[in-house]
Amino acid sequence: MKNIGLLLSSVTAFFIILGCLFYNSLLIDMKEIKDYVTESNLILEEVVKKEDKVDDKKGEYISRLLGIKNGMENANTSILLKKYKDMKMSSIELLVEAVSESNENDRKDLLNQIYYSNGESQKELNTLMNKNFIEVTYLCIKSYISV
Repeated sequence: MKNIGLLLSSVTAFFIILGCLFYNSLLIDMKEIKDYVTESNLILEEVVKKEDKVDDKKGEYISRLLGIKNGMENANTSILLKKYKDMKMSSIELLVEAVSESNENDRKDLLNQIYYSNGESQKELNTLMNKNFIEVTYLCIKSYISV
């Protein structure tokens, strides 16, 4: 009986360590791409506000977005965030099209696609992070990015 208890506690400790490694890997990956996501969200906010400086400096905004996309592609992340990263990069590509678009109706359509893509990427991230578990246990996650 003593050996069975020792075996069960060892298996439980093993799964706890695996869970911690999984969440630690996700947090490290999110830290790698956090700045890129934040910068793209700031540009999206400026485009949504229809600020004149976006229309005046289209080339600058497009080059910034392409730099963000390039940086995100080259960021060292694990395979765990591949789908999230792909969704965010497609959102950035749509944002480049929205910045370069001069027709207001087409720009609104592109912004709706960007919002949908951002929503889907957030759902993917919530699924990975098992948000309910985190909220119940009150884990402190400063790298968790909410769009």
